[in-house]
Amino acid sequence: MLLKMAKPLPKILMLLFIFLIIFSARAQNPFNADMVVALDGSGNFNKIQDAIDAVPSNSDRRTVIYIKRGLYNTEKLIVPGDKKNVTFIGESRDETIISYHIYDCNSPGSGNKCPVADAAKWTGENIRTSSTITLQGDGFRAENLTFQNTAGPVGQALAITVKSDKNVFLNCNFLGYQDTIYLWDAGKRSYFENCIVLGRTDYIYGGGIAWFENCEIRSWGGGWITAPSTPRSQPYGYVFNNSRFTYATNSPRAGDDGNLVRIGRPWHEYPKVAILNSHMTEKIHPEGWGDKWGMDYSDTSPDLHLYEYNNTGPGADMSHRANWAGLRALTEAEAATFTIQNVMGGSDGWHPTAEAPAVRNFNWTGSGNTKGWLVAGNWNPGDVPAVGESATVNGQHEVLATGGSFLADLHLQNGAKLNVTDNSTATYLSMAGAELTTAGNVTLGGKIATKEANKMNGTGTLTLNAALSGVHIFTKEGSGRVVLAANNSDYSGNWNVTAGTLEVNVASAIGKGDVTVNSGATLVIGNGGALQPTAALRVVTGSTLVLNADVTLSEFYIDGTMQSLGEYSATTHAGLIGGTGKVIVGRPSSFNFIGGTNGNWDNPAHFSPQLLPEAGETVMVAREIETTNFVFPADIVLSSTGNVRLRGAHRATGVIRMEEGSRMSYATSGTGFTLDAPIEVSGDVRMEMNSGNSAGNAMVLIGNISGNGKITARNSRNGTEVATLVLGGDNSSFTGIWDVTNAPAHADGVVRMEGTTAQAFGAGLIEVGLNNKVLLSHEKSVGDHLKLNTSGNGKAVLNTTVRVNAFMLNGTAIAPGTYTATTHPSVLEGTGSLVVANVTSVKKDIGNKLIDYKEKTLYITGSKTFVSVFSETGAVIVGEATSKTVSFRNLKPGLYIVRYASDGRQGSAKVLVK
Repeated sequence: MLLKMAKPLPKILMLLFIFLIIFSARAQNPFNADMVVALDGSGNFNKIQDAIDAVPSNSDRRTVIYIKRGLYNTEKLIVPGDKKNVTFIGESRDETIISYHIYDCNSPGSGNKCPVADAAKWTGENIRTSSTITLQGDGFRAENLTFQNTAGPVGQALAITVKSDKNVFLNCNFLGYQDTIYLWDAGKRSYFENCIVLGRTDYIYGGGIAWFENCEIRSWGGGWITAPSTPRSQPYGYVFNNSRFTYATNSPRAGDDGNLVRIGRPWHEYPKVAILNSHMTEKIHPEGWGDKWGMDYSDTSPDLHLYEYNNTGPGADMSHRANWAGLRALTEAEAATFTIQNVMGGSDGWHPTAEAPAVRNFNWTGSGNTKGWLVAGNWNPGDVPAVGESATVNGQHEVLATGGSFLADLHLQNGAKLNVTDNSTATYLSMAGAELTTAGNVTLGGKIATKEANKMNGTGTLTLNAALSGVHIFTKEGSGRVVLAANNSDYSGNWNVTAGTLEVNVASAIGKGDVTVNSGATLVIGNGGALQPTAALRVVTGSTLVLNADVTLSEFYIDGTMQSLGEYSATTHAGLIGGTGKVIVGRPSSFNFIGGTNGNWDNPAHFSPQLLPEAGETVMVAREIETTNFVFPADIVLSSTGNVRLRGAHRATGVIRMEEGSRMSYATSGTGFTLDAPIEVSGDVRMEMNSGNSAGNAMVLIGNISGNGKITARNSRNGTEVATLVLGGDNSSFTGIWDVTNAPAHADGVVRMEGTTAQAFGAGLIEVGLNNKVLLSHEKSVGDHLKLNTSGNGKAVLNTTVRVNAFMLNGTAIAPGTYTATTHPSVLEGTGSLVVANVTSVKKDIGNKLIDYKEKTLYITGSKTFVSVFSETGAVIVGEATSKTVSFRNLKPGLYIVRYASDGRQGSAKVLVK
């Protein structure tokens, strides 16, 4: 029987069929990836580390791992040394996010990493630093994704640690706060192009070599961009070329915003940093550098190469730079030697740009026959940007969203305008100084992220089904209407409605920010949850507020005046408010202390909003707040200008958090003041006592004190009075410095600090100088370990028998024995004695493994071990050795801290060397 042959497909259908096959293959395996990672299960792996582990060991062939959109925040990643030539490609630069939250800490039992429970999940090389990802395999490459550490302002919290060589990062974001990028090993090379690096404190640091080309270096205020540790013999350190040094607001740490930024400070060795052909914000500190960080040679050694050349912007002015021998402008001839090849080539001639980017990046040219966003002729290269690619419109160009979906990431910046002419979807749209507009009645879906302030304009109605994220303000202009129709709970920027109508009809449509409605403009609220209760709503005479639902807010302003608790509606404010709903002024979770005549903490008028804070709420204090008999229930955060003024024996049940520069004080003729409150210290703070009482005066703190800052006791009375800071709580969680070295305001005045309870001084170092005294009035006031530094005539007064296991005096361990004012009259006073126990060795049991110390040698058993040794002051004696024995024979007598790991288990111990 003959089979009937099918009719051949028309040519155009055949081409379409082939295209679909190719497109389908590309969608399943983009960029010819060897592996695909996807959270939704559509790839080869759900976890990135599983893909890394599947890379062939020591392969010369490049292995490409494609990572789909998603927040990958459950893994602390490591690329081991035998996993070479690995490439990460993200589907979206801003939405493929590799994230974790480990940070360095000093919590008991933490092994120096927190949160403790999360840190315990990782062992060996993967927990050496608090980095989201650690690179050890050479030839690593990443494109089109984000690395971040979300721990915030808590200490070292790295986004990435680089120990490998010949690394390339293209179109990536590195987001952190302290120590964002650690270029660990000297001589190891990393190349960054078109990247964003965000941080505050030493956030690009280490001894490696790095070239930053066309990158944005974005700083929060008050810190340092770099902390290089370049060896003297290494000709190059960090080079920034054709880059932008910018300033970030909305820092996660209160007090950062507005402060200047230094280019860097030398960590150790001989730092080398060159900034060429770059734009520098006005927030760069005029000195540029200036902080020696304990290295006295920094300003005199020409081996520090801190160079600048042909930079622009207010921060590029070098006329007030620090007067350091190695800090100068390059000559044209010298600058010409700073090429990628010279800096990165090394002995093997490596050139990081020899391999073309895998991800195509498009730039708008507007050369097409129309300005449509899907017209290939408008883009360079001449194609329509696709999934996994990136497209940028930079400058005052108008792009028409003519319908359909824009599949690539679309970045509008520096005056770019997206005119929505038909119902459209932007898979991911970022806006930085950009504008959305329409003259029709259209919708825009997808996602929109703000990078800088933006505006919405037009004469038509634009319904935003797109979800917003970011922290930057939107200004509504033009006579048209903008309808926010998505849940924008990830957006915390403010709204300024200057003209036309802004309408919000779904929960969290506004996001978490405030709204200001100007004269002639209208805000329509159709859902009671459209604004967060903590948001502030500001309206003025001449504006219109249409309430189609009841709204509860903590702050409601009319013509600049904050309204008191109550309900506001068309009945109470005809002409200003319309609709059938009302504004109900209720409670916020966070307050600002605005003060008053006396600044008492029990007066609702002294807070914004004008309510007394309750337990679980927080008060931000940047001025003086005074205690009363009212037991204050809320948490207090004292910024650098904040001060708690004591007025008697008072109590707070909330935590008082003291940031750098904050104070507690009194000024009176009274004899003493007591505060019973938990106190957390996160910086250098002062306890100032000012009383004219000739019998002396005291500040008594009977709550528990924690933190690692410096607490300075100060007698600020210009008289001969004795002022005493009395520590009456369990301060065992305090690991900072008790400072009794401050000179009284009067030459004959005296400052004292007294511990009256067990653990009054916690684990802190006591420093006493001049004629000041520190009083030990409980046998365990310093716990098991007394750390005392004295200078001048400063002394410790023994009011009882004090018993410790170890005594460090001015950095030297004192042998076991009994000490009194008779044995040590230059540093001890009083009728009591100091008994130092005889501690000869330390032994810790960790499962079936042992760490032991005998005959001045430390022993660790186990197949996989490492050990670090620190002095009592924190100086590194042995840095992460893998040896199973460590000799202490050449160390001077004293107490040393040992941190160790054995077969994945970790611990710490103290060793006393006699």
